[in-house]
Amino acid sequence: MNNQFYINLRAIILFGFAFLLCSFIYSGKIQYYIAPQMMKFIYFAAGTFFVLGVVQMFRSEDSEEHCLCGHDHADTSKPFMRFSVYFLFLLPLLTGFVFPDKVLDSAMAEKKGVSLNGTVGMKASASKTDKSREKTDSDTPNADAYLEDPEKYMEELEEKYSADSQESSTSGSADTDAVFDYDEYYLEIAEKYEDREKIKITDDNYADLVDSIAIFLDRFEGKEIEIKGFVYREDGMEQNQIVVARFLMSCCSADTSVIGMMAEGLDLGEIETDSWVKVTGTISQTTYGDDRIPSIEVSKIKQIKKPDTPYVYQDLGIFN
Repeated sequence: MNNQFYINLRAIILFGFAFLLCSFIYSGKIQYYIAPQMMKFIYFAAGTFFVLGVVQMFRSEDSEEHCLCGHDHADTSKPFMRFSVYFLFLLPLLTGFVFPDKVLDSAMAEKKGVSLNGTVGMKASASKTDKSREKTDSDTPNADAYLEDPEKYMEELEEKYSADSQESSTSGSADTDAVFDYDEYYLEIAEKYEDREKIKITDDNYADLVDSIAIFLDRFEGKEIEIKGFVYREDGMEQNQIVVARFLMSCCSADTSVIGMMAEGLDLGEIETDSWVKVTGTISQTTYGDDRIPSIEVSKIKQIKKPDTPYVYQDLGIFN
């Protein structure tokens, strides 16, 4: 194969990526992979691939070999090795055009884990994990502290348990506002919705409203709520419990997380996992594991068709 063949092959690959992106945009399948706020970069990438493909198409073997730099650019590698490099670019093109698109479901939710306190619950969990890792580099911190100064260790231990006891005695009446760190943004959302008789969670307000309910649970308790999502169950859940969940995408499918609300009521055991439902009920609070979480006392549940846009998106404002 002469060098002109590989020049043309590079043009085909560039055009292929441009057409693949355009086909995803035209069919709407791009929503399975990219959040709306990232679409400006997809448009730019598709246009860039197309322009580079045009430039590559008009290149010739002579222009590549005679660049007047004083060096010999003749390729001495074996054809098989050279084509293998191009195949690395052809493979994602083939998979993009041939393999069907798959929407994430409860199997992936089980691997990722579900947050029942919205994104603030995930942030709080991550913060606790980071702090526990930062406390010490030792595998046996308690033993090390005791051996270093037994009397001081026992005094600190006694103070710690005394403080924990006082905190637990007052936690029952503590306002949910103090459970999570939050900014004025979530406070504004809570104030916007707390006076409404019915809280309707839509695709547009899903992440923000679920977060606000988790932070200001005491303000929303007792209010009627309507929410849509797919049914998810975790091991250890009772027969009358399900999670009404959605996959949340901030940037792309690689960073998706799963958030939802616990729903409790009769006959929920008959609802199949991964089916889509619209749940109406009353906001309450319950304990799941060691966490206090929002819960829905179901008054009505209806199975619905899977929406055209199965994901919900959170605009972090980074690329605006």
